[in-house]
Amino acid sequence: MPLELDLAAPAASSAPVRDSGDACAIEDAIEFPAARALAEHVQQPARVEHAIVAAAAPTFLSHPLTRHYPRKTAAPRAGELHLWRFRCEWLPVPVQEGESWLSKTERERARLHPNAALRKRFIGGRVVARWIVGHLFECEPRVVDLQDDGSEKLHARHPHDGHGVTIDIAYGGIWIVIGMASVTLGLSVVVPSPGAAPDETPEKSRRRARYGSLCNALRYAPVDIDGDLLSSDIASCAFDLAEHGRWHVLDLPMSGKIRAAVALAQPLTLVRTFGWPKGLALGQLTD
Repeated sequence: MPLELDLAAPAASSAPVRDSGDACAIEDAIEFPAARALAEHVQQPARVEHAIVAAAAPTFLSHPLTRHYPRKTAAPRAGELHLWRFRCEWLPVPVQEGESWLSKTERERARLHPNAALRKRFIGGRVVARWIVGHLFECEPRVVDLQDDGSEKLHARHPHDGHGVTIDIAYGGIWIVIGMASVTLGLSVVVPSPGAAPDETPEKSRRRARYGSLCNALRYAPVDIDGDLLSSDIASCAFDLAEHGRWHVLDLPMSGKIRAAVALAQPLTLVRTFGWPKGLALGQLTD
């Protein structure tokens, strides 16, 4: 069963209304094989085929989450992905210091959040993102130039050598997840809502997380993917999405029934994780 973005589906009210002449024309076409085939083609356009492609499992390096930035951790290069996971209340510095790093625009966005909890997690995500990039680029977090598209999709460029990183921030329950790479990426965290439908199984949540990561990476471009492709038991997969290119999708272990995934626009060779238990394969964590 294909999965589609709601945004890609036309509204019912915008669909053209066929008159009786249209209906008669279709009925007449059914009497003739060639015309019937043409009518079927017009009514059911061919789907672009997508496929899972071979991809080697990346190497994982696990780092503890501490307020001392890990030494010898450089900005991600081609084939590398950095993933940070931390609770909403965790900050590497006191709250007042962290908030002083925020730009005027970020402070305004925080002020406009509808409640204190959402405001707190937005600030936490931005403070930690600035702290990370500041260490990667060896500059003060407050001078980090975060280019923001308004949907937690960020880009930062080194003030001297021009090397850049792309950043995505996702929220799920008590967790904040930050992904960084040298190319486009997308994060998705799926949290079961209270009173969720009985058929919302862990497998369906995982599939939704994978699909959401691809949509976020593609900036919500219409994507029609066969759900069976997203049901693989392999935690690290590569997908050939034809006109949308090739993407590497990685499942991220989360607590309880939360499911998460990240999609990257290049083959993955190395994944550095911060905030997950050490000594376990990423795809096997169930904390």
